[in-house]
Amino acid sequence: MLRGIETSATGMESQRLVHEVMADNLANASTSGYKAYKLVHKTAGEKNITNMLNGTKVGKITYGSEVYDTNFDLSQGALRQTGNTLDLAISGDGFFAVQDHNGEVSYTRNGHFNLDSVGFLVTQAGDYVLDSGMSPIFFGIEGIENITIQRNGSVMVNGIFNSFINPVKFPENAQMIRKGQDKFVKGSKSVAMLPSQNFALQQGFIETSNVSSVKAAADMVQIMRTYEANQRSMKAQADTLSVLMNIADGI
Repeated sequence: MLRGIETSATGMESQRLVHEVMADNLANASTSGYKAYKLVHKTAGEKNITNMLNGTKVGKITYGSEVYDTNFDLSQGALRQTGNTLDLAISGDGFFAVQDHNGEVSYTRNGHFNLDSVGFLVTQAGDYVLDSGMSPIFFGIEGIENITIQRNGSVMVNGIFNSFINPVKFPENAQMIRKGQDKFVKGSKSVAMLPSQNFALQQGFIETSNVSSVKAAADMVQIMRTYEANQRSMKAQADTLSVLMNIADGI
């Protein structure tokens, strides 16, 4: 009986965490470059059940499920045309490499860029956008008449080659850790990022979130129903246990 209550409690906690994830995805449905994620569960543990009368093995009982990993959905989001010269969207694989003022490199699909006061290409948060050599891209602020970013990543300023942007990919064995809402960092600094071989840059476009608001809302309803089912199961078992204890007290 107590094991059943524990299993129901574990299930409720798992559904609570999943609900938080779905709510986070739904809240970021309008965040440029946002990638939806979900929690991966595993069996929380199991125990062999033995017949107390003759010692034979009856089977196993599990203690519900628990979260052990996070899985990001890296599928392509829709591209929205903005007409802004410095807005960039990646069609295909990879992330833009960006660097904050502390020197930490992270990776994003949010290509809403602009120039800072000096002339560096930066993100909305002020991070430097890095070229294929992992150096900040610099345009300057004087004499710029035209900036063209080609599909292959070549950056031209006034018709003259300036730099090259090559999106990078996380290796299959690399752990991705979300930093903020639209950036990722590597779980291990020793893992080398790989240059993307399958991409096309779209100038004047932004990649939207890949969250489906309709699906996320429907999933949240299902999660609440599962949570409530575990809650009812726990209450039924607790009520039964209470009755048994009252009977025992009366003997």
